[in-house]
Amino acid sequence: MSIHASFVLNVSDLGAERAFYRDVVGLGDPVLNSNVWVEFDLGSGCSFCLEKTLPGKSPAQQNGRTSFLFVVDSVADFDKRYREHGFEGESVGIPCEHLGMHARQYPDPEGNLFRVTDSRLR
Repeated sequence: MSIHASFVLNVSDLGAERAFYRDVVGLGDPVLNSNVWVEFDLGSGCSFCLEKTLPGKSPAQQNGRTSFLFVVDSVADFDKRYREHGFEGESVGIPCEHLGMHARQYPDPEGNLFRVTDSRLR
């Protein structure tokens, strides 16, 4: 089983944020660079992502200002494991496709939300 962890920051001005993290913080050129998603490879199976908020929403309304994204081999297998460990009910929110990523959002035991996806654009 392989897992890739991403930290996602929801932003209103994707261009300004992209330039800041690329040039000021020094993350270099993004490995994925679109008009709604920018991803910087941090190495060791970890990435830092910027996600443009949806029209009419603030960054805090979309998925919170920050969120966690785990890329797994199979969302279906993750969902099965989630239930086998005593967590019941459906994933939080509507399962979605965003930039080719099939994602679901789940709560951990304390209610912290995280997203799981099983496909990536590269």
